[in-house]
This record gives sequence, C-alpha cells and structure tokens, in this order.
Amino acid sequence: MAVLDKRTIEYNRTGFDDAELLGIYKKILKPRLIEEKMLILLRQGKITKWFSGWGQEAISVGTTYAMKNEEYIFPMHRNLGVFTTRDIPLSRLFHNFKARCQDLQKVEIDLFILVLRNTILLE
Repeated sequence: MAVLDKRTIEYNRTGFDDAELLGIYKKILKPRLIEEKMLILLRQGKITKWFSGWGQEAISVGTTYAMKNEEYIFPMHRNLGVFTTRDIPLSRLFHNFKARCQDLQKVEIDLFILVLRNTILLE
C-alpha cells in the first residue's frame, strides 16, 4: 500500500486584520448559538419543527460575507447564517414563529416559509 504524503492546509490571512477575523468568527458563532437554543426548544416540545443547519454555519456565513450587500441570495431553510450575516434582526425572523406557537397549540408551522416571508423583501 502506498504511503500518502501528509497534506497541510496553509492559513493565509492576507488582507484580513485581527478585527475583521474576529468579526467573521462572531458571525459564525451567532447562528450556532441560535441553533443550540432552537434544538433545546425542539427537544422540550416547545416548538414542533426546526431544520437544523448544525455544522454548516461557516458555509452560509462565508458565502454571504463574500457577497456584496446589494447582491441577492436565496437561502435554503438550513442557512440561518445567511440571515444573521446580513444582520436581519432576530425579532424579524422569529416574531411570528413564537407568537403563533403560543396562540395555535399543536399546529405545525413551517419555519422555512416564515423565514422567507419575513426576509424576502430585504430593505
């Protein structure tokens, strides 16, 4: 059996200062923290549905971060990082979600539709 050469990833931070890298890290961390909270609520039965993007935060955050603000992006239901990176207020994302869950007991709410409805008209 042939021995594979050890491959290394070279970290190149050219063009990024410490403050920007810290900002990117925080943008990756925010959807992860929201994911953790929503999964806890799901396990407790306080919400009926959550499409987890656990472990995919850097993909949606990195893609969105690389785009210009005036460019359109059409996220999927597991791309919470797109919304948080575009600084969509969490109240705008979740205000209907929580209120509806409290008002309509045992009703399945499709978060994907709510997220799209609340963010499709980005100002």
